[in-house]
Amino acid sequence: MFKKLLPVVCLAAATLHTQAQYFTLRAAGGYAFPGLQRSEGIMGPKVDPYSPEKDGLLAMSNINDSVPSFKIVNGSYGQGGNFTFAFGYMINNYIGVEMGLSYLKSAKISCDQTRELTIQTGFGNPPAYSAVGYFMNAHIETQAFGLSLMPALVVQGAKPGWKVYPYGRLGISLPVYGALKHTISIDVEDRLFSEAPALANLINQSPFFLGRKTEVELETEGTVSLGFNGALGVAYRPLPYLAITAEINGQHLVTRAKSAEITKWDTDGNSRLEDRGKYRTHFNFVDELNNTSNNADYNAAYDKDKAKDDLRPTGPFSNIGFNVGVNFLLSKETLKKNEKKKPE
Repeated sequence: MFKKLLPVVCLAAATLHTQAQYFTLRAAGGYAFPGLQRSEGIMGPKVDPYSPEKDGLLAMSNINDSVPSFKIVNGSYGQGGNFTFAFGYMINNYIGVEMGLSYLKSAKISCDQTRELTIQTGFGNPPAYSAVGYFMNAHIETQAFGLSLMPALVVQGAKPGWKVYPYGRLGISLPVYGALKHTISIDVEDRLFSEAPALANLINQSPFFLGRKTEVELETEGTVSLGFNGALGVAYRPLPYLAITAEINGQHLVTRAKSAEITKWDTDGNSRLEDRGKYRTHFNFVDELNNTSNNADYNAAYDKDKAKDDLRPTGPFSNIGFNVGVNFLLSKETLKKNEKKKPE
């Protein structure tokens, strides 16, 4: 039996050896959508006048205390424009490997909140609060940018001589650089300042740090996260060394936050970052909170001069989209076919 199989194995090895082997350089760009279902929640900065001293990230929501109404914002940071550069090697006409570097800038995700200002006017037991309701309007936007490594296996149905052929790609997504940027614009209604200047003075102080117009920026950095991606496409090869590609691709990725920092808190044009202190501007995300965490809700001996420990939020980056690109096929054979004959 072995003697019969040996010629077959040798023939297969010889065939594999004679098949085309070449390097590839691919550049592509396109747009991606959140996916088939908008079921993933988005995290955003907390805006809550009922407990203004408890900063952090919460599920982004459209809120209106005057109606009242509440609606969670769903979506994905994977929505937006993306560009990929990749270097690969085709072992033969059908199977290859690739290492890609992808850049994503997501579409902006936003929500609006109309919140009633609950202003503490006395510190008895129970404390006293303002009787007349005043409102503030907050517009919150969040957007992601980042780079991901994308090693992948490539399979294509390209027989020698074919100019049009299908291909597929399956790999992993490994974010290596990037952040989420959040901005908040808060407007307090003017009648508070005309009707109750004493209350207006209170919200300008701790724990509110608010004025007529307050502008806030917060940036969140991620830690090690892992996902997977894939694509199905068609390639057109007009020249031996060049292929034009069009594909549908998708990704499943949920990132984990490492830390966050409020980088801007301007009240009527004046910065209040230093007034807020480190505990209310820096956040360290962990998987568990207990009596040793630097968090006032769990540890009465927390340190205001250190970053606040908070539960780790996640960010959805899953998407489905399309890309078009060019793929340069580099081998001795393809380059020779492009060489011009020297004049005699």
